[in-house]
Amino acid sequence: MLTPMLVLAIALWPGGSFAAMLSAQSNGGGASPAWAGNDDMLLFYEALVRIQEQSIQEDGPREIVRKAIRGYLRQVDDFSDYLSPEEYASWRGVRQGGYAGVGMDIFTDRAGRMICLPYPDGPAAQAGIRYGDELTFVGREAVQGVSVRVVGSWVRGRVGESVSLVVRREDGSVQSLSLARREMKLNELVVERDGPFPRLRIYSFGPETAGRLRQALAGLPAGTPRIIDLRGNTGGDLYAAIDAAALFLPAGAAIVDVRTRKETKHFAAREPAADRSPVVIWQDGLTASAAEVFVAALVENGRAASVGRTTYGKGVTQTVIELSDGSALFVTNGALRTPKGQYYHRHGLKPGREPASSGGSAEGVLADTVPLWNATLEMLGK
Repeated sequence: MLTPMLVLAIALWPGGSFAAMLSAQSNGGGASPAWAGNDDMLLFYEALVRIQEQSIQEDGPREIVRKAIRGYLRQVDDFSDYLSPEEYASWRGVRQGGYAGVGMDIFTDRAGRMICLPYPDGPAAQAGIRYGDELTFVGREAVQGVSVRVVGSWVRGRVGESVSLVVRREDGSVQSLSLARREMKLNELVVERDGPFPRLRIYSFGPETAGRLRQALAGLPAGTPRIIDLRGNTGGDLYAAIDAAALFLPAGAAIVDVRTRKETKHFAAREPAADRSPVVIWQDGLTASAAEVFVAALVENGRAASVGRTTYGKGVTQTVIELSDGSALFVTNGALRTPKGQYYHRHGLKPGREPASSGGSAEGVLADTVPLWNATLEMLGK
């Protein structure tokens, strides 16, 4: 006789490898899988059956299980997630090439709003999308409560195709915009010359960031203060941020620790510093993840001062686990710790100096660099 848990598994994964695995685990077809006697799993099965019997909703067991997994992961933290087979296939597809975008990052803030971070000269910026706008619709699909990974796959698509976006400004006004997707080679690092010193604006950390940063530094006069602008940099590749931070640190200097269930990995600079000039980092409330690793590594090693606002506070890492039905789990598997042993998740990193606010919208504050330059010059003693 099939156990209730085996019946549930076959119902949820008909003909799939998971059902086959269960059969293989049984002893000649007579013995039940070891976990079939787990009281907690049986309780879950009982709840699923009762929901199907009594609920006015007509979800099948597959949909109920998927919602349960997604609900649990999202309750655990803001960054764990579950994607259905269709969502995961779409997410993977747009990351594997052949798709184009609109030159914009999106990021979910603490209030659950999806914030737009357009790149200069990209379709989004050219269409009028501003830094800090809230994305509310992609086409006819509302983004509220939807995974940022799924929304990202909605925005991207084939070259030349159009996508309609609806954004809400900080003043409450709503704009509906149509953007043509196009292939873009986004510059992760741009040298701005709008102040007394060149400003190195890093939009995201990727495989080429450290090399481009090294090249940009080599083109600046020795001893000139290095102004590194990480405002709106929501992270990117953790290892790219580690390599970029190492350019400023002496060999052996701690950069970050990553603590998992099984171990703690220590990352440190392996070579002498490539640049020894004074460094000031600009940060804001959307400086997050890998960008925070960069900030903490330089500030806590005494290689940089920081100016701006408290960072976002994403001090965790995720891993992707593919399931047998083609769906995937995004599970938080590591906590980040600064060189001085600080866990900053949800708290963020406070700046060394917070300049007086000029007020106005996020876009206006981003454009008005005068308060940041004033605070920077004060910290440099200029």
